[in-house]
Amino acid sequence: MSKAVSQRKPKETNQAVLKQAMVRRLPRRIHGSGQLGLPAAPGLLEHYVTLLHTTFAQLGRVFSPDETQRMREILKRKLDEGWKASPYAKIVVNYQTDEPPKTSLSYRVAVQASSIADEYDRWVKTRKPPLFGAHPDSKLMNLARSLGEPKDVPILDIGAGTGRNTIPLAREGFPVDAVELAPSLADILKAEVAKENLPARVFQGDALDGSVELPENHYKLVVLAEVIASHIRDIAQCRILFEGAAEGLTSGGLLVFSAFLASDGYKPDALARELSQVYWCNLFTRKDLADAMEGLPFDRISDESVHDYEKEHLPPEAWPPTGWFEEWSQGLDMFDLPRGKAPSELRWLVYRKR
Repeated sequence: MSKAVSQRKPKETNQAVLKQAMVRRLPRRIHGSGQLGLPAAPGLLEHYVTLLHTTFAQLGRVFSPDETQRMREILKRKLDEGWKASPYAKIVVNYQTDEPPKTSLSYRVAVQASSIADEYDRWVKTRKPPLFGAHPDSKLMNLARSLGEPKDVPILDIGAGTGRNTIPLAREGFPVDAVELAPSLADILKAEVAKENLPARVFQGDALDGSVELPENHYKLVVLAEVIASHIRDIAQCRILFEGAAEGLTSGGLLVFSAFLASDGYKPDALARELSQVYWCNLFTRKDLADAMEGLPFDRISDESVHDYEKEHLPPEAWPPTGWFEEWSQGLDMFDLPRGKAPSELRWLVYRKR
């Protein structure tokens, strides 16, 4: 036997080793593409890096440490951009394998913007009405009735939606000014008010930017139902609304709003606060609200569970108000936990102007 032949390495014949060797060649024949839409919450950066790394690896495209770091930097920039614009924004990742003989993968990351108005436009187009339930909030109706003869109790309903509270109040004779940001919702409300010739005015605009001019020292009740709960991002925005309520209310008038409050002993971190906005159950602590109220002429007179109050006071046929209300109001849209275990819930808070 020649020396060259004697030095040849023996051929691999182990079936398990050979199977893996063949599988490692599959990326040359696997092709794929896809799109992922991800909430633009910056606190999820590392979660998304892992998600994309795993997704790409399923196609046989395993990123090196340098490639992974580059992806991380791109994601961070886009997440920050999207989050600054809106909690409803998404980052959209489009990816596809490169043409053979390459075994690489190309991807693009873009921000898909979405505003409150955009979100509600989709609701109007895709959901069956009534969008927010067929019955008004019992809390608001009971408070309004406690303040005197309807004709003498002007009410401001901020974030009125399609009029779930505005219309029943106006039907009882309360003069109502309704403010709604989303044009699609405001249009529905305007049409209903006009059809029934109700004592209500509808203003389409943003209560946060001062674009809606309203009378001062006029209202006996200011309502923010599911507004702070779903759309107010921070203490500064709460402060703007509370200052506006203080200006609009008469002495002794009431401010009522619903908000998701963290339970005693729970201190939500930055990620929890971000995801609460993604899930439309914006999370605050009682200290947050106290800070937003500081120096304003308000005294808190009640703090109650929205779920429990409405379940007790709504007529049986009106419970639950919507298919999503029970879980949402108990914090379960945010926390995948058994009932009663979520460390936040929707609360009714009522303040009287001194």
